[in-house]
Amino acid sequence: MEYQISYKRELNCKEKGLLKFLFQREKKDWVLLIDNLKVIARCGCGNCPTILFGKSFEDKISKGYLLIDYYVKTKNQGIVGIGLFGNDEIPTQLELYSVDGLFEINEIPENYHQAKKAII
Repeated sequence: MEYQISYKRELNCKEKGLLKFLFQREKKDWVLLIDNLKVIARCGCGNCPTILFGKSFEDKISKGYLLIDYYVKTKNQGIVGIGLFGNDEIPTQLELYSVDGLFEINEIPENYHQAKKAII
């Protein structure tokens, strides 16, 4: 499996909402970046909602480090990890994954606004 698949588009409403939720709690100065971010790639699995960001569709993939780490229980009692990676300038990746690996994540959970900070 490739690390990422080229996939260029604007952020959707749910992605913007999740980013705003995370940034308002952890990185307030990045809230203003949301409307300028572009999706430039997605996870290589092709199924999960993990996306990679750029400032323009022409940007190359930037490496980042884990800046924000949250989790949320789904209505089926699965636990979804939410990791936001970035560098000193911008977020580079929004990753969503099954914490225990027992189920597949195909979309951002509806109840993302109930996410709690993970203990790192």
